[in-house]
Amino acid sequence: MNLKKIQAFILIIEKQSFSEAAESLGLTQPAVSSHIKSLEKELGVKLVERASSTIQLTPAGSYVYSMGRQLLEKWNELTDGVRSFQGSLNGNLRIGASTIPGTYLLPKLIGPFYEHFPKVNIINEIADSEQILARILNKQIDIGITGAKSNLDKMISELVATDSLVLISPNFHPLVASTNEGNPVDLTKYNFILREAGSGTRKSMEEGLKGFGIQIDDLRIVAQFGSTEAIIAAVEEGLGLSFVSKLAATPAVKAGRVQLISTMETFTQRYYLSYLKNRQDNPIIKEFIKMIYK
Repeated sequence: MNLKKIQAFILIIEKQSFSEAAESLGLTQPAVSSHIKSLEKELGVKLVERASSTIQLTPAGSYVYSMGRQLLEKWNELTDGVRSFQGSLNGNLRIGASTIPGTYLLPKLIGPFYEHFPKVNIINEIADSEQILARILNKQIDIGITGAKSNLDKMISELVATDSLVLISPNFHPLVASTNEGNPVDLTKYNFILREAGSGTRKSMEEGLKGFGIQIDDLRIVAQFGSTEAIIAAVEEGLGLSFVSKLAATPAVKAGRVQLISTMETFTQRYYLSYLKNRQDNPIIKEFIKMIYK
């Protein structure tokens, strides 16, 4: 059985699109359709039901999808392991990160690794912390860097960097001139913009506010966004206040886009590098982790 057929089948299910699967594989859409038909013929069962807007798995298709993913994972582990005996690492390293570490930390971590192992193809993706941890668990990515730590026994989460959350406001906001802006009770009087539920930044903010006796529902929430840059832009437009990463806020404050409420106590934000325990001996993953923590 050709592994490319299995790979094509898995991709159309995960992407819910023949055209996107074809693009990922560097094939034409008819070629991908041909792979699926050939796989169905070879196995003697129908794998997918093609509806108008979705691609549904048959019961047999669900089984083949689950086993096929395991087959590809084992094949990738085998090829990565064999390459380690060739004296130079090569292959793929799939790294996922939440917005802030993906924008401000990951480039600094990838650079030195690429210099030592230029034959490794590094594939990055950005999503919120919960999504990244779920994709590690599902073996869709190899390593994640997020603002949330996994508590699962099968996953290792190690501190890789620290940051802080700072309060920003539009320029000339009343809070800037206030004499008691450090009083957290005052925060309930102002409009707030938040990250979406599931983001590490939001979780850190919620924990920090609890220390001041403020619950998330006590705030006057006017909008939620899926990225820190979108929040900074919304604050710049006068929509409200927000707690954001200092790494992200500093350039915006220097550029005069927003105001930092410097007397407001900041909250600690931690970023964790996570990966599956049973993959820590994978040569590429092992070298990447070793380089980060040396």
